[in-house]
Formats: sequence, C-alpha cells, structure tokens
Amino acid sequence: MISSFRSLVQHNLAAKIASILVAVILWGYVMNDQNPSTEGSFTAQVQLVNVPEGYKVTQEEEKAKIAVRGARSLFVNSSDADFHAYVDLRGAEAGTNHYKIRVEMPQGFELVDVYPESMEVTLDPIVQRRVRADINVNGSPASGVTVASVTQKSDEVLIEGPSTLVNEVDRLIGYVGLTSKNETDFSLQVPLTAINADGREVSGVTIQPAAMYVTVQMARGLTKKIVTITPIPGEDLDSRLELVAIKPEPMQIEIAGAEEVIANLKSVNTEKISLADVFKNTNKAVKLDIPPGVTVTNHDVLAHIVVKSRKTSKDME
Repeated sequence: MISSFRSLVQHNLAAKIASILVAVILWGYVMNDQNPSTEGSFTAQVQLVNVPEGYKVTQEEEKAKIAVRGARSLFVNSSDADFHAYVDLRGAEAGTNHYKIRVEMPQGFELVDVYPESMEVTLDPIVQRRVRADINVNGSPASGVTVASVTQKSDEVLIEGPSTLVNEVDRLIGYVGLTSKNETDFSLQVPLTAINADGREVSGVTIQPAAMYVTVQMARGLTKKIVTITPIPGEDLDSRLELVAIKPEPMQIEIAGAEEVIANLKSVNTEKISLADVFKNTNKAVKLDIPPGVTVTNHDVLAHIVVKSRKTSKDME
C-alpha cells in the first residue's frame, strides 16, 4: 500500500510541482491586483505618558498626522481611533524641550511618516512663595466719619503655581468698599487677587488663603484735607542709568487727623523706593510713609519710574 502511494506521488511529479508553482504565482497576482498595497494617513491625539509630578505641563501640538502603507483591506477596517501617538516624558527635565512623537498602530501597517516628528513640551515646576498683601479701601463712609485704621490679619500670604506665574506676581490686593452706612467699626473677609508690577491680574496661581480677615476702625471729629504725594527714590539705581522722574499715581491724597496735627502738613512722602531692580521705565506699587496721628484710606500708590542711559565721556567725544 505504501508502494502504491509512493507511485501515485511520484507519477508526473514534475508536472505537479509546476502546477503548484503556477497556482502560487496566480494567487499572488490575484491578491495583489484585488487587494493592492496603498498609502494613507490617520490623525491621532498626542498623549503624554510618564509625566513627572510637580510640574505644570504644556504641549505645543495636540494632534499628529500618521502616514502609513498597507493592504487596501486594512484601510477599510481601520480608523483614527486605532492609531495612537504619544510622547514619553520619562526622565524629562524642567524647561522647554522637543520630544520625539512615537506611534502605535494595528498589525500589518508600515509606518511611512509622522508629522510633526517631534513636539515641544514645557515642564514648569510648581513652586510656593510668600507675597505681600495690601488692602485698599474704596468709597466714602457716612458724613462726618473717616477711616481711622485698617488692620489685616497678615502682611504676607502664600501663593502656589507654575514658577513662571508665581515669579510674575508682585503682590496681592484686596478691596474694602465703604458706603454711607459705614458709621461704626466692622470686620469682613476680603478676597485677594494676584497682580503683577503693572497692576494686571495674574491668573493661574493659587492663593492660600484666598481671603484676608480685615478690621476697619472708623473715627469721628477728624479734620480732612488734600495733600500732595512726594516719591522718595532710593540710591541703588544701576550706575549705567539715570533717573529722569518718579510720578506717583494718584498725585494727591486725602488725609485725616486732629486739626493741630495736619494743619501744617502739605505733603506725604512715600517710603524709600528701591531702584535696584529697575532697568527700564517701570511701574511699582509703593507704600506711603504716614506721619503719626494721620490716617489715610489707602496706604499704597503706584510710582511711574522713568530712567534713561547715562552718557559716558566716550559718548560725549
């Protein structure tokens, strides 16, 4: 029986092998003709993986275009959801850097290109800093009543956030509104806002606590008058610069006190204004140097500092 099977196999063996080869070639031809290799593209969201803790992470691109090659049938059964683009941030350092975009795709596809090939990612460390808190008073109290003092629970408050934003914060500010009903002392929680040196709000930082406990003491029988504000510059300006002017805003302020105390008072000075960090025209919030027995509604003013480059002997030649 074995010999009969061997004879059957060996009978016309060359013809049988040729037939198999032809069948394979025809199958390949048909498959290539009916299901040819082609190219196409898919779009995927770029995900961040292995993100280190303690950073605010900002990515430049949100999507990547993935060009692939594969059999036409693969494209029919695939969609954007089957392709995954990601950036691995394992071992990433603080700052802005470019990272390669990697791709995961269904079996059978060949990766042709990824656009963009890399993506800019910024890691901004989350930091904390204590910042000065100022409470300002707006409005007017009842007739014959003035603000004797404004007492806040703390002079500084903790803020937290990305280092670039935290470093931009110059101070925190809160406002107490006065109305004609304010005749007696009162206390309240005042919400705080982070602002920069130009007086603009800095969003994206957390203030802890977000509100300040403030007590306002009212007084009767005090004399009021308007006096000018005199800015007092420090002597620490960079030697390459020359101070042109310091203009306070506002230029005048209302003060109150016993008549014998304020009768001869024509101006109020600011505290000495440090110029060590001034390298161009700058606005700085500064406090008033209030004499004893004198009260003001707000202790802070804005100083507009104007500087210019100092001429050297070489420039004058």
